[in-house]
This record gives sequence, structure tokens and C-alpha cells, in this order.
Amino acid sequence: MSRKSTSKPLSRGRRTTLMVLLFAGLGVLLLRAAWIEVFQQSWLKERADKRQVREVIVPPYRGMILDRSGEPIAVSSPVRSVSCNPRKLLKKREALIDAYERDYASDIEARIAENKLLEFEASLSALANELGMEKGVLLEKLHKYRSKHFMYLGRQLEPEVAERILSLDLPDLSASQEYRRFYPSSELFAHVVGFTNIDGKGTEGIERFMDETLGGQAGRNRVVRDGRGKLIENVEQLELMIPGKDVQLSLDRRIQYAAYKELKKQVYRLKAQAGAVVVLDIQSGEILAMANMPGFNPNNRTALKAWNVRNRAVTDALEMGSTIKPFTVAAALDSGAVSINSHIDTSPGLIEFGTYTVRDPADLGTLSLARILARSSNVGASKIAMKMERRKYWMFLSRIGLGRVADSGFSNESQGHLLHYKKWADVDQAVLGYGYGVSATLLQMAHAYTIFGTGGVLYPVSILKKTGPSVGQRVLSPEVANAVLQMLETVVDKRGTGKRAAVDGYRMAGKTGTAYKLVNKKYRKHRRITSFIGLGPVSNPRVVVAVMLDEPKLDSTGGESAAPVFAKVMTQALRVLDVAPDKSQQNVLQVQASHALVEPAL
Repeated sequence: MSRKSTSKPLSRGRRTTLMVLLFAGLGVLLLRAAWIEVFQQSWLKERADKRQVREVIVPPYRGMILDRSGEPIAVSSPVRSVSCNPRKLLKKREALIDAYERDYASDIEARIAENKLLEFEASLSALANELGMEKGVLLEKLHKYRSKHFMYLGRQLEPEVAERILSLDLPDLSASQEYRRFYPSSELFAHVVGFTNIDGKGTEGIERFMDETLGGQAGRNRVVRDGRGKLIENVEQLELMIPGKDVQLSLDRRIQYAAYKELKKQVYRLKAQAGAVVVLDIQSGEILAMANMPGFNPNNRTALKAWNVRNRAVTDALEMGSTIKPFTVAAALDSGAVSINSHIDTSPGLIEFGTYTVRDPADLGTLSLARILARSSNVGASKIAMKMERRKYWMFLSRIGLGRVADSGFSNESQGHLLHYKKWADVDQAVLGYGYGVSATLLQMAHAYTIFGTGGVLYPVSILKKTGPSVGQRVLSPEVANAVLQMLETVVDKRGTGKRAAVDGYRMAGKTGTAYKLVNKKYRKHRRITSFIGLGPVSNPRVVVAVMLDEPKLDSTGGESAAPVFAKVMTQALRVLDVAPDKSQQNVLQVQASHALVEPAL
């Protein structure tokens, strides 16, 4: 009995103590909750925001580049870049390895640690596979950036690939929106349009020169992300994203295709180092086509070389040889040094200037101005150049754009070289007459040739499509411009050096050019620049086509190598522009009669 009486009070005491402790604990928790809710709410919110709320850059959508018909030749497609915290990723892996190597009291705990490590390694293998690399390479990359808190795992990935990567059981992965540039026409417009780098900045061509217009302005948003880096909510817009503007070029896709196809075919056939073609609309000054070889694919630049990227039509200033001769004749007529009916005695087929000799292939005798161009007489052109006052000759060449940038829209245009007349010696003036001692780009030459189709007016040249009429500058009288145009027509007839430039149904005018390249201060006869520049139709000129081939191994004159390309490109350009044929039997007879009038009596 005494045992029962003493045990009851002890039992009650225990219960009381437990109840007191329980209520005390609940009280502490309630007080802690109240403290947090009332006094630490802002601090906790700040800590949560630091973990989950982020300010993200909203990349701008880059504007499209269009051809003159509005067809896209450069567009942007949405892609994603995936990044990680390499330090956290490696620490997680090392912790799992340590846990796996630990001694466990039971097989169940050991198996759990092993499964966790295997799952993590499988996720790493899956990540490496999605990134297109070996797992060992991925781990090596992570260790390289171990001291960093940020590392790109992959740039410009397809959205589906990025989603699969984010779904892997790996810590601290995140993805950001980007845009990848795509060029639907591949190599066709490559040298003109250029390309962007992986960050979306233009590095070549129009992409570079108009980067500010195309690029737009990035925005900023405040967002909430979960622990895995996935977007939960867009909180607010801090800065508005302004998309880039579209840029419309003057290029015509159909003419560009013909120019690139024919140039590529001829460069490969003649085993030339390089080549270029420029097509200009005479009436507006717009560039309708600009093709270069060797080409490249801007969508795949893994093995790209700087040699392939250069837009030779605007960057390479070369001595263009006999294509300068029409300007020599025009300058002499304009200055009054010669008249339309003048004849030049080229016998005995050479002129000596000290150690330098100007030569013709043969003694061509006395030639009219037209036949000097048709037979491409160096002696005749030199004698015409020597008749002019140096200052007037230099000023004319400068007026038509030689020695200064064409300002067509390419910021890397070469201005070429035109030595000031005060520094000329007699030999300088003489060789200038047939294209030596002056260097120009193919675009500058094509632009200068437009004056023979506009009656002596030089209109601004542009790679951008024009929306209104151009205001030109008169650089030559209409009478002289038309007279030289008629002379250039003789170059393309059956007796001229440019007979391969003839186009069925149309009257063509132009000039061949063949120049030795200057290498280590010496002209190398086995290394040549061949060219043909012409315009048509003669009755109402619409298009200038200029062709240049760099060191062709076969057909080493402009009439043999460049003129056939001119004929094919001009044919397509006239067809695209719907220009009616202007050549009839009567036209042929009239041209032959006009040639006879200026022939010398032999």
C-alpha cells in the first residue's frame, strides 16, 4: 500500500514537468515566429531576394538585312546560352565522392551513397553529350574555371537542347536568351553582308559598318528564379529593349547570283588567285551586285581565313592597266589637248624614257583615238597623256573619284593612290596614260565609268537602296562623254580587244585591261591583273559591269579572261532590268560607218 501512495505523486510531477517544458518550447517558437514576422521580415525578404531575384539583360533582336526586293539575306533566330557555377558543381561532385568512399555501418547506407554518385555522374555524362564533348573534356573545363563563380557551358544552343540541360539533376545551372545570326543565301552575299561574332556584334561587312543601326539597344528586367535557375516570374521592366532596325541594300539577288556564279566558274577554270565583279545601276548609282572570290560560308566559320573574308572590290587598290585609257582620252578631249578627229603616230611601237620603255605589241602606225582604245595602244595612250597640262589631267582623274574614297557605305573602302601632279616626272605622266602609277579599287573604276553613260554626270554610289533621285556632279561635257562612249563601242566589235564582251541583241561599250603586278618594287610579267569594264546598252546606258581577275594562270589578258564574264553578267542584268535590245542590222552598219570615219588613211 505504501508503494502505491508514493508512486502517484512522482508520476504527476513528471507529467507536470513535461507539460511545462512543452508549453515553454511552444512559447519560444511562437516568440521566435513573432520576432521574425515583426522585426526581421524586411531582412529575410532582402536575403530571399538576393537568392531568387535577379536583374537580367534582355538582348535586343537584331534587325534584318534585306536585298532591294525585301528578301532577307541576314536574319536572327532565338537561341539560349547555358551557364553554371563551376565551383559549386565541383564541390557537389567531390562531396558525393567523399560520401561514397566513407565507411558505413550498413549496406543500405553505402548503396544510397553509391546511387547518388552514379546519378550525378550520369547527369554529367548527359550534359557533356548535349554539349557535344567528352565527359573528361567537360571536367577539365570545369577544373580550369574552378576559382570562378560563372562559366558558359554552351553558347547559342537550340532552345530544346537548353531545356534538356536545365532538366538534369545538377546544381546552379541557368540559361539566358540570345540570338544567332543566320544567312539564308550562304556564300552568295557573304563578302558584302559580313557576319557577327558570338555576342551578336558585327565584325565584317554591313554587319559591322551598320552595327549601331542593326544592333538596337538591350533592356533590363527584374525576375525571380528558383534554386535551379529557372524563371518563375517577371517582376518588372527596368529598361525597355529596343529592337534593331532593318537595313535594305541595293543588291539584286538575281544579278548577284549571276555575278557570283560566273566569277566562281572563271576563277576555278583559270586557276586564278582571286576575283571580283561589281554591277552598278548607271541611272541611280546603286550597287546591284558585288561578288568576290574566294568565297566563304558565313554560317560555318570553323576554318575561316582572313584571305577569304576580304571584300576585294572595295579594299584592294590595284593598278588596273588599260581600263584607265578611256579617261586619258576623255581628259585630253575635255582639256582641248586633242580633238575627236585627232590621230596619233605610234611608230615605231615604243617610247623610251631613260631606262624605262613604253611598248606596244607591234608597230601599229598612225591611229585614231577610237583605234587607240580598240587596239589598246600603250604608246598612243602615253602620247595623249603627254599632250596634256599635268594639273588639268590630275584634276580630271581626281574629279571622277580616283585617289579618294567612293563613300558607298563601306567604312573599310580603300581610297587608292593618285600621285600629286607636282611630283610627276615625264615617265610618270606617260605611264599614267595606260594605267600604271595610279591604283584604284574595282568599285572606284566602275563608278568612274558611269560618266560615259550619264553624259558626263557622276552620281553618288551606294550599297543601300535609294528612296529618291540622286543629285550628281558634272565632271565631263556631254559631247566628250558621248564621243568616248562611241569609241568604247569599237573595243567590243570583231576587231577590238574586247570582242568576247559582246552581248547578243545589245550594243556594248567597254575596255580591256591587263597589268603586271608590282612585287618587291618590280613588275612581274607572270603575275597579272586582268580586267574588263563596260556599260550598255549604248543607245541608253543602264548598267556598268566591272570584272577583275587576280593572277589567272590561263587566258592572261583582260579580253580573254574577264570579258566573257562581263558578257554573261551583263546579259542577266539587262534581262532582270527588262531592258529592250537596241542592236539591229542598221545599228551595225551605222557603227561600222562611224568607225571608218575615224580610221587613218594608211
